[in-house]
Amino acid sequence: MPKLSRAAKNLRRTTIEDAARDLFIKQGFHATSMRDIAKTAEVSLGNLYNYYATKDAIFESIINNYQQQIDEKLRVIFSQIDEPLEPESLRQMGEMVGNLVDQHSDFWLLMYIDVLEFQNRHFRKMFDGLTDRFQRMFGDKFEQAKTRGDLRTGVDPATVFTAAYMQFFNYFLVEKLFGGNRHLNLSDDQALNFLTKIFAYGLLSETKLADYKKSVNKAIV
Repeated sequence: MPKLSRAAKNLRRTTIEDAARDLFIKQGFHATSMRDIAKTAEVSLGNLYNYYATKDAIFESIINNYQQQIDEKLRVIFSQIDEPLEPESLRQMGEMVGNLVDQHSDFWLLMYIDVLEFQNRHFRKMFDGLTDRFQRMFGDKFEQAKTRGDLRTGVDPATVFTAAYMQFFNYFLVEKLFGGNRHLNLSDDQALNFLTKIFAYGLLSETKLADYKKSVNKAIV
């Protein structure tokens, strides 16, 4: 039998991982067997083991491939944010996070499988030291805002930015993946404005907020 080309092997791996992903989401990791995966992927069980020694290896490969995509999308999102503490930037981040959730729903469903069945072993790195990462990313901008007097006394901008980022994620995860059906009793646009206001009003000084309110083009304020 002729050897498969690298492209053919990669295609076979994709077929196997697609089948496994759908089964994991449908019936859970532990309830899915290697035999189930082989049958769904239309490969023999022996051939499946030629590609993956264990079911855990399949799950980890799926997560790693997704993680690379998500990391790149997040890199693009943050590269487009010039002033992270401005209300327009917070709202822009929220909208892009919503698109990310919508475009990669399988990834987030697998995250919840990881929480339930692996105690978040695979996804933990997404959240470890998140505030510190944002501090390194936007530290200069945060310090400039402090120097200008844009922030309320005692407010840590990195913590607020992290909270905003996570809240936008939570909103869209509930709304898009768990059938929230306007769980804030608002449309997505209204929810983005509402959440932005909460963080902006808690973050910015009275003077800074007054400056925004003077501008008729700043609809979110």
